[in-house]
Amino acid sequence: MQKCLEIKNKKIGYRKYINEIGWREFCHSLLHNFPEMEKNNLRKDFNNFKWNKNEKLLLKWKKGLTGYPIVDAGMRELYETGWMHNRVRMIVASFLVKHLRIHWMEGEKHFRNTLLDFNIANNVAGWQWVAGTGADAAPYFRIFNPILQGEKFDSNGNYIKKWCPELNNLPNEFLHKPWEMPEELQMEKNIIIGKTYPFPIVKHEEARNSALKAFQDLKK
Repeated sequence: MQKCLEIKNKKIGYRKYINEIGWREFCHSLLHNFPEMEKNNLRKDFNNFKWNKNEKLLLKWKKGLTGYPIVDAGMRELYETGWMHNRVRMIVASFLVKHLRIHWMEGEKHFRNTLLDFNIANNVAGWQWVAGTGADAAPYFRIFNPILQGEKFDSNGNYIKKWCPELNNLPNEFLHKPWEMPEELQMEKNIIIGKTYPFPIVKHEEARNSALKAFQDLKK
């Protein structure tokens, strides 16, 4: 930290690096003072939350076969390299706990087993933040839209096409929602949805509404 403060020419990554150090210290402080959060919701009201237990959907998430390109690219990058960009970590985590409503501990365990930069405090606090169960939790209604996230952070599809090479011929207009591509174009591009690349395992709007209802029911 001191070395960072001594830098005269503070470039773009400087503030982000300082913020990440602060987040790391915050996470370690949380886990030190609330060691129970490693295995339990910090917010006890979430003990009654209706999580789904679905091994089939969990496995598709782990393998990067959800049908949402930005999610699948992230999960495949994690499997092959043991690393994933922080933005994509939030996207795939939100998809697991809010689109699929699978318990955050399943995601925490998978990251624990696959991340090369695994840090127990950061991992637990991060997953509880996304799930809405932690101390500095994201609002329950904050549900990342994997289509819009892909369009915003990978507009040209460089990241997606690197980790999902079966989508290399995908026209940009269908890059983040390949299921909308007409069948004739699928044949022409040799990208057959449901065969060479999966259909979405859940529909975004339906999953979002279901998650919102489950969170609202928890508040009653």
